[in-house]
Amino acid sequence: MDSADGDGRELILRTATRLFAALGYDSSSVVQVAEAAGVSQEKLAAHFATKRELYLAVMEQSRHLLAEAITPRVDALMAAPVERRARALHDFIDGYLDFCVDHPEMPALWMHRWLSDASDIVDLEAENAQPLTQYVVEGVDTLAEPAGMDPLHTTYTMIYCIHGFVLGGVLGGGGHRCGAEDQRQLRRFRAHLHQLLGRALGLPDERAEEPAPSR
Repeated sequence: MDSADGDGRELILRTATRLFAALGYDSSSVVQVAEAAGVSQEKLAAHFATKRELYLAVMEQSRHLLAEAITPRVDALMAAPVERRARALHDFIDGYLDFCVDHPEMPALWMHRWLSDASDIVDLEAENAQPLTQYVVEGVDTLAEPAGMDPLHTTYTMIYCIHGFVLGGVLGGGGHRCGAEDQRQLRRFRAHLHQLLGRALGLPDERAEEPAPSR
């Protein structure tokens, strides 16, 4: 494949990622993807024969990017000595949170999936998500087992909280919704996750530099 073909494939993938994240797989079409990417349907089909194939490529790329970002943090979590576990946990949380903030399409893709999007693709979780998820859970278990906590549900507590904040934000004092684009709220949320999971796992409580204001 020459560079022009490679660039065309990446353009289609980026465009499809945005559309699937915004509308879901079931509500998007290859016609929409081609139009949004500014390519012909024939050119799209030359790279991805079906919408299913395109969707699986989008999900695999998302998994690969997440794995690159989070695997070193999990490795560090597993290897951390007792006195460094709180800091390793914070780094792990920050890695996942920062990835979702920088790539909000990833939690959006999975939010659609959790609501039964692309339900005809039955093996997606087993082939795409499970291996990385299992590795993350094993990393969390390094801290969960000594604390008597459930590593799977501790992991998903973090995932659900981060996905919800990145996609939905919170209501501020004036009734306006704000989320990861608000740096102050992002700092508060980050500190809250550090405290929430650190206390759940029985780790030393490192106070945030900027305490959350009372309401």
